[in-house]
Amino acid sequence: MINNLLQPPIKWEQRQRLTLLEATVFWSGEFFTNVLMDGFGISRVQASKDFTLYQSLCPGNIRYDKFLKRYVVDEPFKPGFMTGTAGEFLQVLKVRQDRAGSAVVTLVKNLPEVEVLEPVFRQVNAAVLQAVNQAIVAGREVQVRYQSMSRPEPALHRLCPHALVFDGLRWHVRAFSYTHHEFRDFVLARMLSAELSYSAEIDASEDTAWHEFVGVRIGAHPGLSATQKQAVEFDYGMTAGILEHQVRAALVPYFLRVMRINRDDLTREAMVQQIVLLNRDELEQYWVF
Repeated sequence: MINNLLQPPIKWEQRQRLTLLEATVFWSGEFFTNVLMDGFGISRVQASKDFTLYQSLCPGNIRYDKFLKRYVVDEPFKPGFMTGTAGEFLQVLKVRQDRAGSAVVTLVKNLPEVEVLEPVFRQVNAAVLQAVNQAIVAGREVQVRYQSMSRPEPALHRLCPHALVFDGLRWHVRAFSYTHHEFRDFVLARMLSAELSYSAEIDASEDTAWHEFVGVRIGAHPGLSATQKQAVEFDYGMTAGILEHQVRAALVPYFLRVMRINRDDLTREAMVQQIVLLNRDELEQYWVF
């Protein structure tokens, strides 16, 4: 990290821009000046000054590629404004997704005491995440050594990744697998190594289960009393006793798991289960666990 004792103080706004610059070029492998311009509403002159400042503070981290006409990550890279861990990057992605499309109001005073319980973060190799993310951004393949729970030893897979998925417990990579000849989900933490390869031959638009959205309808457990059902319906914001949520077809199993709905939901004790899946026949083809 930057030794602030040896450098003049950096204003908060500029530090934010330098952090974005560093994180983007590190994780995606490249950076365009207009990312700073569009993200912070600054001029090209100011963006160029930021690049110059960053290069003086963190020499050897980035360089301008005249052929690609963009800044690219250089080796060896030593983070100056971030930790460079996979956990940090994935947490940023999660927060960005959680806040997408909603107004965020920052409360300065009178905050209540709050404790947020989240599952323990599963370790992810930063070099693996870096290679996978660069493959997604650049439209390239990646060769991974993957430890499946269905076999005792790791196996090599040639993948064309196109998205990262957080299922509430762990991170996955959505990718076309040449081994299985289909689009699948791979647990990021089980990738032991990853290496960038050729330009992807498979187009992400071919992943029909990813681009198709289906309605998941949830209701109160039929074993509850009328007043108990009313309480559950209010709790989940149901309308006419139904909560309908649009989910990517490929992610239906994960959504049901997060909602604690399994195939035995109707047979479980009503007070324990509380909610059940209403349109299981429609979703049978997507319910793979």
